[in-house]
Amino acid sequence: MTVYLWQADGPRQGARGVSDDERRARRAAADLLRSGQASTAVVEEAAPDLGGLTLTDGYYPSGLRWQATRVGTHGRVRWMPVRAGTVTQ
Repeated sequence: MTVYLWQADGPRQGARGVSDDERRARRAAADLLRSGQASTAVVEEAAPDLGGLTLTDGYYPSGLRWQATRVGTHGRVRWMPVRAGTVTQ
C-alpha cells in the first residue's frame, strides 16, 4: 500500500494530510499555496507502518518527494522532485 503525505506551511498555520492518490495530495497542498495560506508545500510517497495498532503509528518514506513553488501571479504551481530530507526555498 502506497500513500502520499502532504504538508503545506504558512506564516500563521500549517496543514497536512494523507491521501491514497498522488494527484489529490498535490492538489490539497497546492490549493493552500495558491490561496496564500501556505508559503511551502511538499508531497512525499510513503508506506504505512502496518505493524502498529493504528494508522497514525507512522509511515516509512520511500525517498520520492516533491516540493511546490508558485510560478508567476496567476496561481500556477510547479512541482519539482527533491531528495528526501532536503527542502529548498
